[in-house]
Amino acid sequence: MNLHSVRSRSWARRAAVTTALGLALASAAVAAPAGAGPVTSPVTGSVTAAPASAAVAPGPAATTDGAARAAADPVPLRTVRVSTSAQLAAAFAGAVPGDRIVLADGEYSMVKLADKAGTAEHPIVIEGATLGGAVVTGGQLEVARSHHVVVRGLSWRNAATLKIEASTNVRLTRNDFRLAFVPPADPSSSRHWVSIAGEGSGYNRVDYNAFAGKTVLGNYVTVYGGATQISQHDRIDHNYFSDSPAQPVNGGEAIRLGVSAISDSSSFAVVEHNLFENCDSDPEIVSLKSDDNTVRYNTFRTSAGSVVARRGDRNAIHGNVFLGGGKAGTGGVRLYGDDQRVHDNYFEGLTGSGYTAALQVDGGDVDGSGATSAHWRVHRATIVHNTFVDNVSNVELGANYVYPPADVTLANNVVVGSTGRLFAEHKETDGLTLAGNIAYPQGGATLGIEAQPGQIRVADPLLVRSGGLWRLRQGPAVDAAVGTYPFVVEDLDGQPRDQHPDVGADEVSSAPVLRDPLEPSDVGPLADL
Repeated sequence: MNLHSVRSRSWARRAAVTTALGLALASAAVAAPAGAGPVTSPVTGSVTAAPASAAVAPGPAATTDGAARAAADPVPLRTVRVSTSAQLAAAFAGAVPGDRIVLADGEYSMVKLADKAGTAEHPIVIEGATLGGAVVTGGQLEVARSHHVVVRGLSWRNAATLKIEASTNVRLTRNDFRLAFVPPADPSSSRHWVSIAGEGSGYNRVDYNAFAGKTVLGNYVTVYGGATQISQHDRIDHNYFSDSPAQPVNGGEAIRLGVSAISDSSSFAVVEHNLFENCDSDPEIVSLKSDDNTVRYNTFRTSAGSVVARRGDRNAIHGNVFLGGGKAGTGGVRLYGDDQRVHDNYFEGLTGSGYTAALQVDGGDVDGSGATSAHWRVHRATIVHNTFVDNVSNVELGANYVYPPADVTLANNVVVGSTGRLFAEHKETDGLTLAGNIAYPQGGATLGIEAQPGQIRVADPLLVRSGGLWRLRQGPAVDAAVGTYPFVVEDLDGQPRDQHPDVGADEVSSAPVLRDPLEPSDVGPLADL
């Protein structure tokens, strides 16, 4: 990008990181929209007029969520205020479309919400009176066979999975999850935090939440489905996933989309604008085990693992930032399966290799048929317009298993490094197209692969430090991309690609920057309020 481009957010705001999220949440009040409907007691049935707005808790940290909520929600038809677990259970049992169930500050035991059908015009909303002030310490919330339900602004400190089962248009937003799971007797037993599953599930959203402190095996968010079909069109966005230490066995992903048994079904899920920080509990931070998913605009900071297209085809991974900070085991993207696309991503300071290389286009142990749990051979992967800077292992091909990847395109990537081979082809790829790449081995690094100048040009791309990343300003990468890739329409920052695109993830442009690497203040319950 141009050094004089106007950035979309100030870096001063980014420095204001919330270090005590629980306290800040408790002091952030949720205002009722003007013109709200009557207030009904679930116990006595008495009706009182709804206030125009709830009182804002005192103190400089208080932040109202009224504007954000009012813009998203219709005016409720009825407001039901509860202050005990018994009242909450009664409100759930009697919930009807248009209900707004408001939990006073305090502790609650959750119950099941089943067979409740809100509508797009009149959803059933369950929320804290103040953001984070209502604390779930027991029970389990399962939203079953229900539709158009919003769960907002609660603190979760219980020890049970929040389940969305056979439901559609359920939204979990602005919640703070720090579940109190204790290590099970069997360390391989999983404890998922949020689960989306069931026949016909779809169009659910998990957004602006904080997930932190997962110390036992399991996923922060896992998406299943029915017997043959994964839940479809779910969206996971603007969440803060953090602080999950390494586990001794497989199964600790932050997000998993699918399982082997239904991995041939299309999910159409979107994982975007999330921040992952110190997510170390599995080599697969985001695991794709289904078809047709999109992982975009996320930032991964000091997290020991990768985004892995583990099983399934036609997944798109683009516009993400991977920052290792020199931490051991930090990785980028690993691929299996058919027709995967990786473009406009940025990889820097990653120390992983093999399974956790900055980019691993891996080998497979089956080709065309085999167990759904196997590592399926890569066919027709397209990796274009990415930038790799100072990683221990940048681009690897076929590091593991017997079948080398087939028909792989590596084009218009910038690779700069000072250690090892910038391109490491462990097995001879069965059809490798190299075009328009620029590589700059420094120190003891080597190119690592035989290539003509039109395939990989060895030159200094003249990157400059701007906005926390190494970017183009001038030099051999500008206007030098070759080939046409219709899905490449913007760069890492959201700036449009022009008629003569630049090599790498960045486009030199005077257009406004739409996206920066994410900080904690950009995501989670308090963001954008």
